[in-house]
Amino acid sequence: MDSYEEEFAFSLHFDETESDEDRLKKYIDHLLEKPLIIKDTRSTNNAVMFISMARTAISYEDYEAAVNFYTKGLQEVVPYCELSAILYSNRAEALGCLEMYKESLIDIDRAIEISPNTELTKRLKDTKMELEKKASRPHTKPNNRNHFEDIPSLSHDENKDVPGMSDAVRLVHSKKYGVNFEATKPIGTGDVILIEKPQATSIFKSDIAVANVCYYCLERCIALLPCEQCNSALYCSKECRAKAYEEYHRIQCNSKNLPDDVQFVINLLMKITKNGEKLTEAIKYCEKLDTMSADSIKEFYTKRDNLKNNLKSVLSLSISMKKNDKRNAKYIFKSAHIALFLRNQTNYMQGYNDILSVAKLLFRLFYIYHVHVFMEDISIDRYSSGVYNLYSLLSLFHHSCCANTVHSIHKNGVIVVRATKDMKPGEQITFNFLRTSKFTDFVSECILRQVGLREEKHILCNCVACERNYDFNPELGRKLKIPRELERRLRKKRFDIDSLWELLKVINNERSRPCLEAELLKAALPNIYLGKRETLLDILYRLIGIS
Repeated sequence: MDSYEEEFAFSLHFDETESDEDRLKKYIDHLLEKPLIIKDTRSTNNAVMFISMARTAISYEDYEAAVNFYTKGLQEVVPYCELSAILYSNRAEALGCLEMYKESLIDIDRAIEISPNTELTKRLKDTKMELEKKASRPHTKPNNRNHFEDIPSLSHDENKDVPGMSDAVRLVHSKKYGVNFEATKPIGTGDVILIEKPQATSIFKSDIAVANVCYYCLERCIALLPCEQCNSALYCSKECRAKAYEEYHRIQCNSKNLPDDVQFVINLLMKITKNGEKLTEAIKYCEKLDTMSADSIKEFYTKRDNLKNNLKSVLSLSISMKKNDKRNAKYIFKSAHIALFLRNQTNYMQGYNDILSVAKLLFRLFYIYHVHVFMEDISIDRYSSGVYNLYSLLSLFHHSCCANTVHSIHKNGVIVVRATKDMKPGEQITFNFLRTSKFTDFVSECILRQVGLREEKHILCNCVACERNYDFNPELGRKLKIPRELERRLRKKRFDIDSLWELLKVINNERSRPCLEAELLKAALPNIYLGKRETLLDILYRLIGIS
């Protein structure tokens, strides 16, 4: 339990027979009597501490760490003050040492723009001249460290009923699997079958480092610009900062000290209700979901208009939420608190006073976060960076620990899903929602994997690997017959995407059932698309004899 939950976990007595709604009412009543106050933890002393830490990092020539500390310092100070100008200037010099001159010149211009006195301005202009001289010299490091690939096209025509999905796939509803996707025509290895924008995104916050991505467009950027109000959100430019503030951040701005899950839920609420314009519609739709039958659920997913409707497609992901589920109980008090926060500290509710209905809506969004949010590790260097994304269509895929698809993340969080094997019409399309870059996840016992799926994602997995208690041990090794030309290319270019797709075909031809070597390659592909070079591919190459 984090400090936020500890401060908010009032010692209220709940009977076992009490419903989620009764508990929400009790928390709302308690908060009306004793509101929770989240303190602003920013301070100049913290900023000075980060400056000191940055200088220590520079003494060890660790300029990336220095840039990180200067950014954290900027999150502690009031905008447009002398200290913020100094922080931008210092970060510009550290970026210059990294030969990232485009970013360093952006930072020094920011420092000059907000400099409050002529003496400091003169020093900053001298620093800019030095950086411009260095930038004019030949250097090898790229200025823009954006690793996002261009977004590809679907390998088939777009599905008329499911926007963003290939027409080689259709949405079906079965008694065994519920809503899921299946192939309607032959699909080849590597074919793009889904391209989807996220319904909401939120950056993973770390106490150690900032995520070096823009909170709005998700483009990698190291010279980040804080929000002028809360200093917490970071952007690559004034343009992205303004767009984020207009679309959703002006409500989220006052909640900067709340946990990641709360930030994501507020962001998602802003997106689906268009900053409150569709709040009444969302509440009415939640009431409809409370009474929705299995037949009406099936009917919902056959209507294109419903899938195109952001509000309905997102809220419908909570259809599987069970009433009075103990796993969801921890979100009751957060839902009550956010509802009161929105009413008392923002203009979001625009005169709407039914706090309980808003809390019930938020309770559903927390369930959606817990079960369907997709956490993508986007870190390239040693510092961990992550983005929480919600994809409505992807969330309807059936999970498998040996899935027949793999994904890549592109600009603005767009996800691209590709087939990892040749598929015939009628074959179910699956996705591994627990995919990570850790080798230990593949060798963990089947029962532990199933427990994790049940607790983390409310998934009862019945894939081939789980049914057969497959333990993911090496099988092919150096017996794998790799064509000489392909092996030559893999030795020359270890991370060449086209060659890796060919290798996956070779492995699939050797084994049609679950196979550790195939799973290692499938787990490595998303990271390779992102630009990472420390992946499970190294383990695979050792197993199959490619040095």
